Amino acid sequence: MKRSAKPSGAAFRKRRKEAEEKRVQSRDAIRKYLQPQPEPAPEGATETTSCPGTSSSITVDEAQQQDPDEGPSTSTVMTTTTNIQQLEDAPTSVCESVEANPIDPADWPSLSDNVRTELVNRGPFSIKSDFSFPKKEDGRSFHHHFFNRHLTNGEKIKRTWLMYSPKNDSLYCFPCKLFSQKAFKLSRDGLNDWKNCGDILKIHETSSEHCKTMNSWKELESRLKSGQTIDKVEIELINTERRRWREVLTRLVAIIQSLAARNIALRGTSEKLHQPNNGNFLKEVELMAQFDPVLKEHVAKVERGASHTTYLGKTIQNEIIDCIGKGIVESIVNEIKLSKYFSIILDCTPDLSHREQMSVVIRIVTVEGSPEIKEHFLGFLEAEESTGESLSALILKTLDELKIPFEDCRGQSYDNGANMKGKRKGVQARLQEINRRALFVPCGAHTVNLVVSDAARSSTDASSYFGDQMGKQDQQCGACEIPGITSERCTSRSKRQYN
Repeated sequence: MKRSAKPSGAAFRKRRKEAEEKRVQSRDAIRKYLQPQPEPAPEGATETTSCPGTSSSITVDEAQQQDPDEGPSTSTVMTTTTNIQQLEDAPTSVCESVEANPIDPADWPSLSDNVRTELVNRGPFSIKSDFSFPKKEDGRSFHHHFFNRHLTNGEKIKRTWLMYSPKNDSLYCFPCKLFSQKAFKLSRDGLNDWKNCGDILKIHETSSEHCKTMNSWKELESRLKSGQTIDKVEIELINTERRRWREVLTRLVAIIQSLAARNIALRGTSEKLHQPNNGNFLKEVELMAQFDPVLKEHVAKVERGASHTTYLGKTIQNEIIDCIGKGIVESIVNEIKLSKYFSIILDCTPDLSHREQMSVVIRIVTVEGSPEIKEHFLGFLEAEESTGESLSALILKTLDELKIPFEDCRGQSYDNGANMKGKRKGVQARLQEINRRALFVPCGAHTVNLVVSDAARSSTDASSYFGDQMGKQDQQCGACEIPGITSERCTSRSKRQYN
């Protein structure tokens, strides 16, 4: 039997890159329902459902084509098990999967009754106040002030129905997208005409179709809250299933946090319950199921095959760890911004797969309470090249993604490598061109190590004491008497360079 040929290096790298891209695309799937409660409307704000006439050069159809949407907060993550108690949605076997009901309105599926019920329960989500809206080719972009309606008496009312889609960079009307039968931009394709956005929104919110859908939205919302809907029994089953999944996820997150905090491996060679080598995570699940009724019921359903969704596999473990990690980074970034000034510490080393990994550490002085020096590790960055230009561009890109202004940097500390401390093309030189106040201080431990090493090599006794290898490096070639070059390394080229 002919053996299949081993894939080439290029084919192997291509396959690994495709697997990595697939993992990156799917790692935030759990975040689709790990979102905070919608922000309450400000006190004194009232919603107007009256539809007075108005005059404008923009037609009602154009106005209904554009409707801002308070999009989801993409930086919201789960950092503790307590946060799960505040989640509005969890996967259920009664209703349609939450994964089929994404937060971004541009990704909403066909709207069935169950989907509408879930979306009304969840409500429109708001964009964070520090979210930076992208600019179009003409330089225009959406702005946060469009989320508020200004009345003639000067009062400001929040447009709770307005949603923003980060995916399409467009606006949607929450009730019109759910209940309207008319096809216009605010309920179908999204509005992105930022030049006429203000006028279109004014016309849309006073249109009869918008008033009709607003009444439908508020009526269904009030009935769901009071439990007066026709499918009251089904809604209660959905809520019961949601609470059960929330309790299951709470326990699974607690197990992952406990193992990750102690740097204990989660998985083994098997991914099935009650197997000898199924890893620490599943063993903890089995142990807790013996005493906890929630996990006991969940494990029993999994063993009977009654629940296809288990959330015990490696994918959900990675996603939860990723969510927790992002929450920690977000907390660190907030502390850095509060302290304002900071220093950066970088170092590179290849991993087992020969990829250059750059560790990023930020050093700050806290301002809350008594001043305290802290160093925060932000993670590893994969460096494609180890040149000063590539590394400096990578760290600037990372700080920009975290929205940490490099202008507030007051110090740099690296090793003594030429690519890091180089006076012209090193990382410190390139960063100082951007910020002159980011002073460079070489790593003290690395410098001391070089001093001790050179001092040891200057002594024959020390070289003999620390090892034969160090002594060999200090031997001289008897043929040419070039210091530091052994007879094995002595060549005519070395002689010419020395002379």
